[in-house]
Amino acid sequence: MNTHQDYGKKTSSESVAGLKHNVKIIKFSDFFWSIVWILVIILLILRIFVFQQVSVQGASMQPNYYERDMLLINQIDRNFKRGQVVAVYEDSTVAKNANYFTRFNPKTVFFLKRVIGLPGEEVEMVGGKVIIYNQEFPNGVLLNEDYIAPEIKISEELTKYYYKKTKIQPNTYFLLGDNRTNSTDSRKVGAFPDYSIFGQENLRYWPFSSASYFSLPNYNYTALSSAIIDQIKEYENTNNSFID
Repeated sequence: MNTHQDYGKKTSSESVAGLKHNVKIIKFSDFFWSIVWILVIILLILRIFVFQQVSVQGASMQPNYYERDMLLINQIDRNFKRGQVVAVYEDSTVAKNANYFTRFNPKTVFFLKRVIGLPGEEVEMVGGKVIIYNQEFPNGVLLNEDYIAPEIKISEELTKYYYKKTKIQPNTYFLLGDNRTNSTDSRKVGAFPDYSIFGQENLRYWPFSSASYFSLPNYNYTALSSAIIDQIKEYENTNNSFID
């Protein structure tokens, strides 16, 4: 009986099984790289048309944002709410004439501010306190801002700072820096037109230890006490209308 077998050759069933295995590997590899390329394209689209990285400059948003913090700014979402941190064109002329390519110009500078007053509202400031007047609160309410450092509030109280009640026009926003004693904002230049706001913060990604998604402050509103009303009457006759 011939028991000889050629071990150097594969049977037809083994060859078919190996071929199927290779086909599976090739198909999985194709699928994996297809997903990778789709994700890359999506990220590129988001980067080009939706998000812009912005580096924090100056001290006007301390103690919540510091020099060289890196943020991702959403330029598509134009629904600006109270408490939102936004990137604003430093140059109003550049803002008026801005187009898609303006943000890529190395001479284009943005600075950060926080939305405090909305279109149609009135804003008044006394000491370190912000008062909002609108349809919901026609008699005014105190805006409690937990993100403002206590020493900044104390400084404004000591100087008897006062900003008279001012109407915010349509399509404009009253913006302030968190570091009220070191911020050029709506107290000095007035409300910011919508077109001057490049976009709103979605994410802080640098430094890595401070990386976080942006979330709106949880504001508490307090009715004006008689003491605050008396303080307004006292301060409105002073000349301390702006702290530079």
